[in-house]
Amino acid sequence: MGTEKKRVIYNARNTENDDEEPSKCFQISPDVEMKEIPITGEEYLLKVIKERQQCAVVTVCDKDVSQFAKNQSRFYKEPAGTKTAPDKLKPTIEWQKIQVSDFSEVRSDLTKILVMLMKTGKMEAKAKPIKIGDDTLEGWKLFFESNDPTLSCALGLKPDKLVRGLEMLVEILEEVEPGQTVDHKTGQWIYAFLARAWQPLLSDTISIMRNLARTCAEIR
Repeated sequence: MGTEKKRVIYNARNTENDDEEPSKCFQISPDVEMKEIPITGEEYLLKVIKERQQCAVVTVCDKDVSQFAKNQSRFYKEPAGTKTAPDKLKPTIEWQKIQVSDFSEVRSDLTKILVMLMKTGKMEAKAKPIKIGDDTLEGWKLFFESNDPTLSCALGLKPDKLVRGLEMLVEILEEVEPGQTVDHKTGQWIYAFLARAWQPLLSDTISIMRNLARTCAEIR
């Protein structure tokens, strides 16, 4: 930056006293004018600083969270007529713990593999992109029937395809006739999509997963 002291990118602070006011990393010349559309770097920084000054330092929730803090379901109500599973079909606690443990292990392994592939630059070579010729229910049915939910497919799931695929899986489940069950391959794809779900989950994804769980419960 030469000898221009008015433009300082980094100014080391004394860390011996953590209570002191931190020094500014950026200093902007007083001659810089505020513009709606910044052109230079200093104009952009000035605009960011001015916008930041209009925001509260701490954002406080103005809603009473005491009613839904435990389960985060205050704003959701099960539709009328929803039936609980018969006692004889309810899985045991031991079985549930085993499934949760196995599922968590799969998700953890996927995350480790993703991180390793991104670090080594081998993501494109190992991940199989999900390509749907016809983005309709029939097109997704053909994809699910023609492909296995392999590791490479799971790694290749992009966020948009993951959400869209979950929507299609819900529609496929809704076509299951009374007295019939979910076929094995569809079940495998459901597992793969859930294991690969990106976190934190968006509200739309959570809504789709609710529909998925409810539809599975109805089939059961």
